[in-house]
Amino acid sequence: MSPRTILRMARLYRPLIGAHVQLIGQQHVSNDAYYEAQSASDEAVRQCKYLIQHLDSRHDAVLFARAVGLPEYINLR
Repeated sequence: MSPRTILRMARLYRPLIGAHVQLIGQQHVSNDAYYEAQSASDEAVRQCKYLIQHLDSRHDAVLFARAVGLPEYINLR
């Protein structure tokens, strides 16, 4: 898989991961909106962990993990 393709995949997940943290302390955010953002973040992390574990080469997994902001999951392979 080319590095450009890996970075495109990471670009989809990066904004979702941790988006719920930015909602803490904002006045006009309902609990439902916060929990939706948290659920989307958790699902994105689950999918990224799966991709990190199942990409063809370790180099691709390292590149994807760093691009998505989850370098601590590199050693799950």
